[in-house]
Amino acid sequence: MAHSKNNNDDVAVPDQPSSPQHSVDKVINRGLMIQGWAGTAIWMAVGLLLEGLLGYKSPSYLFDQQRRELFRLAHSHGVLLNLLLIGAALCGPYTTLPRIANLALRIGSVLMPAGFLLAGIWHPEGDPGLAIWIVPPGALMLIFGAVVTAISLRGRRDHGGA
Repeated sequence: MAHSKNNNDDVAVPDQPSSPQHSVDKVINRGLMIQGWAGTAIWMAVGLLLEGLLGYKSPSYLFDQQRRELFRLAHSHGVLLNLLLIGAALCGPYTTLPRIANLALRIGSVLMPAGFLLAGIWHPEGDPGLAIWIVPPGALMLIFGAVVTAISLRGRRDHGGA
């Protein structure tokens, strides 16, 4: 059994980097995965904090509808966009994610929820704070990253048949 296990280890080529590019791709996927899970945990904690503010009837949260809406947007976008990063990392076996797409997804997944959060911390009456202007560039980066990832997946035909 030990002998056949060693033979299996020799055959298991995907675990061993075959080129320097494979190592870079593995680091990129690992970075996406780490940021995705860490970000998900952070934004889930923000959600728990928001529930606490609601549960303890914090006046600065409860009676400011604009702040509540912006904080909820920050929480929901933060969690979902970090799950998107995990999904992008899982695409590694199917495509080499271009660095520009990796960067756009990673930066956009920080900018968009951060813009909502910061805009809700301080805002003039009836309008979101100035930090709301961070949201559109973050959204554009996410859309760009998703399109480039889809194109790179479409261009790769050796996994999946069609």
